[in-house]
Amino acid sequence: MGSLGSISDIISMLWRRRWIISTTVLAGGALSYHLAVSQPHSYAASAVLQIETPRSLAEGPRGNGGIAAGYWLQLVQARLMVRDNILALIDKYDLFSDTPEMSEALKVDIVRSAFRIDPVTGGQYYANAEQWPGVLRVTATMPTAKLAADMANEMAESVLQLNSTTQTERVQETLEFYSREEARIARQIDQVESEMAAFRNENLDVLPTTLDNRPTEMRTIDTELNKISGDLLQARSEYDELMSRNPLSTVEQRSAAQLKGQIDVLETRQKQLQDRMAEIRASGQRSVNAEAQMEAYQRRLVQLREQQAEMSGRRAAAETAQRLDAEQQNEQFILLESAQEPDYPLSSGRKKTMVFGLGASMGLALVLALLMELLKPVVRSAGQMERTSGLRPVVTIPEVRNEHQRQ
Repeated sequence: MGSLGSISDIISMLWRRRWIISTTVLAGGALSYHLAVSQPHSYAASAVLQIETPRSLAEGPRGNGGIAAGYWLQLVQARLMVRDNILALIDKYDLFSDTPEMSEALKVDIVRSAFRIDPVTGGQYYANAEQWPGVLRVTATMPTAKLAADMANEMAESVLQLNSTTQTERVQETLEFYSREEARIARQIDQVESEMAAFRNENLDVLPTTLDNRPTEMRTIDTELNKISGDLLQARSEYDELMSRNPLSTVEQRSAAQLKGQIDVLETRQKQLQDRMAEIRASGQRSVNAEAQMEAYQRRLVQLREQQAEMSGRRAAAETAQRLDAEQQNEQFILLESAQEPDYPLSSGRKKTMVFGLGASMGLALVLALLMELLKPVVRSAGQMERTSGLRPVVTIPEVRNEHQRQ
């Protein structure tokens, strides 16, 4: 690098290598121009839709507030951009006819990236918003103005058709959900009623309807037991008095036998009444348990019937919404503005290609000139001689051209 020690040396080097520099810059400029001109134009066309919050999408089948606007937009784009729909568009408009060797996957990716469905939100984000955007813009970017307009209108029409299909599916899903819930609750009611009837039959003797006379019966038994106790005391006293006599006459023996039989009858009756009293008292606890179980069955039936009434009301509302949506589908999505052929293409980056190409050509030319200097390091001036060897030249002989070189 000793030959380029000053600005004058650099200028001298550029002058000496002017032909290689100019040739490289011209060649690079021509190549940049060719690349810029060969870049295809892109045209963008947009169709505008007016949308209202669809009634069928405003409330979900489980009463959860329905679909958020952002989720609905993602759902629309996902359904529209499926592979079959994109391939149908490619076949309909004969896209990529000049590149038959291109794979279907690449074609689908290119067409997908050419479409955009955006809400006109004024800066508001609608990912989880309850309020729906009022305007939807469908944009298509294509190589020609006519194709861009046709594709944008085609996609807008697909959005309208998809909206109708989505609402119908949503309403049908809601209606089927409420119908299933109503049928499920009806089956639960039948099951509880069957269990309740079986329990009533098994515990009929301890249910309150059967034991309404239980206090009266207990009072009657208690009165009879008191009377029997008195009769037993008297009969036993008379029997003991007779048996204390010895010997007994025939009449006394018959009287003692009668008293003995009377005592046995009274004791048997007393035992029966005592057992009945114990049974009534034991049935009291079983009656409390049975009554609590019957009340639980009744509460369960009341809850199920309330749920059944609610499901019936919601199912009726879903049927009404289905009829209304069928009548008003076209009023919720309206094509405000169809896509028109754009007058001018989008910026294709041709100017940038030219600028970057010229810059790269100039850089390459300078690098080539510098390499040629490095490959042939010739001392061309007294200053270079002094910097290289440390010796100051005494005489400098200028370059003398002959007559032929001058011509």
